[in-house]
Amino acid sequence: MRRSSRLRRLAPLLGLLAVARPLVAQTAAPDRGTLVARLDSLVRAYRADGRTVGLTVGVVRGSDTLLLRGYGWADSAARRSAEVATVYRIGSITKQYTSAAILQLIQDGKIALTDTLGRFLPQYPQWGRVTIRQLLGHTSGIHSYTANPTWAKRMADPFSADSLLAFVARDTFDFAPGTGYRYNNTGYFLLGQVLERVSRTAYPELLRTRFFGPLGMRTATYCPDEPAAPVHSAVYDRTPAGIVPAQKISMTSPYAAGAVCLSVPDFLRWQTALTGGRVVTPETYARMTRSDTLANGNPTNYGWGLAPAMLGSHPMVQHGGDIPGGSAQQMWLPNDSLRVVVFTNTLGSGPGALARNLAAAVVGEPLRSAPPAPREVALPSELRDAVVGAYVLTGPGGKPLPLVVKLDGARLVAQPEGQGAMPLTYIGDDTFGVGLDAAIRLRFAREGGKVTRVTLLQGGQTIEGIRAP
Repeated sequence: MRRSSRLRRLAPLLGLLAVARPLVAQTAAPDRGTLVARLDSLVRAYRADGRTVGLTVGVVRGSDTLLLRGYGWADSAARRSAEVATVYRIGSITKQYTSAAILQLIQDGKIALTDTLGRFLPQYPQWGRVTIRQLLGHTSGIHSYTANPTWAKRMADPFSADSLLAFVARDTFDFAPGTGYRYNNTGYFLLGQVLERVSRTAYPELLRTRFFGPLGMRTATYCPDEPAAPVHSAVYDRTPAGIVPAQKISMTSPYAAGAVCLSVPDFLRWQTALTGGRVVTPETYARMTRSDTLANGNPTNYGWGLAPAMLGSHPMVQHGGDIPGGSAQQMWLPNDSLRVVVFTNTLGSGPGALARNLAAAVVGEPLRSAPPAPREVALPSELRDAVVGAYVLTGPGGKPLPLVVKLDGARLVAQPEGQGAMPLTYIGDDTFGVGLDAAIRLRFAREGGKVTRVTLLQGGQTIEGIRAP
């Protein structure tokens, strides 16, 4: 869910990772006291920047807890501080629980990766040939319901599974199953339905009996629609106008794609169990965290509910989550035995950059500073009208990345396919800042007075696009 309402983590535009300029190049490893002070300083600087009302951070190296504490407010109106045990919405980090439960069933021989959806959910014949593996790896081609504008206006409503899936039931495939990758909340919603059908257990109860109870995760739960004080944090959204109370959402929408709530210590318990072979076998976990591949052999750079990545020369497994009322990021660096978890109570707070810097400080990689926010200038009405339209950018490997620029009231927004709309800030020279990430730019080009091309500038990368006919 995104800024306005999104389940998937609010990754930068079009799923690329923003790369900012180095701040400090570290050489010698600091002593523990100096390192702990540095970690605390990084969190305080992030908090002082006004990105979130409150957050809880965990940094654990081996058996050594370097940092575990809350910052700011769990509830600013009640002046209730964020604590170690504060419970947060974690959005799409939920997907690893759904994936792990599916993989347990596979290990038990109850289902197979190659099983098709038609075996379990014959009421959706249009998706009948999609496999379990394709749902796990976001290669099904099924359209994401979170990209549906009608759903976005109604996400506070409770939905049955059939009524929720009706938002995309008549949509054509984004691509033939297995031939492309597109992050997809519908896929994990459907996996939740498969879990319920095979186990004959409701998804919230399945999580409790398979994971939360056995692993001693006392705060972990299927999120309530409204935070249950005093354990749960209040919820907020960061908008161009400032931080406001979170948009309402019924947890019948995020479901198996994003409806788990828990504290940082309980997530660390989970992460330790998952990486230590106590949830799925080590071989299954390795497959869960390795990049999946398309039918043509190309990698997707996403596993099954988790994503492999690199921090400099350090292999990493990570995933973020965004949902109204929370943004979260978790990382595991196996070669360094390092766990970093950042849970916030404010959607759009960008905890990924903080988590990355915390990990970098421990392993000796350069820190990165956030660029200053772009300064908005007056947008000429003729340019505003000229840029409205549909575009197709060419992503890595030639993958098409559809993008729509439209008016939301009086403000321009950009909406990549499968993601939520992000506000555009005009900074001059036919160029816009995008959303809440000051590092991203969209630059439009005109020919004969008409906008015909767009360029995405992000993380040192340049991605070109053309206006759709």
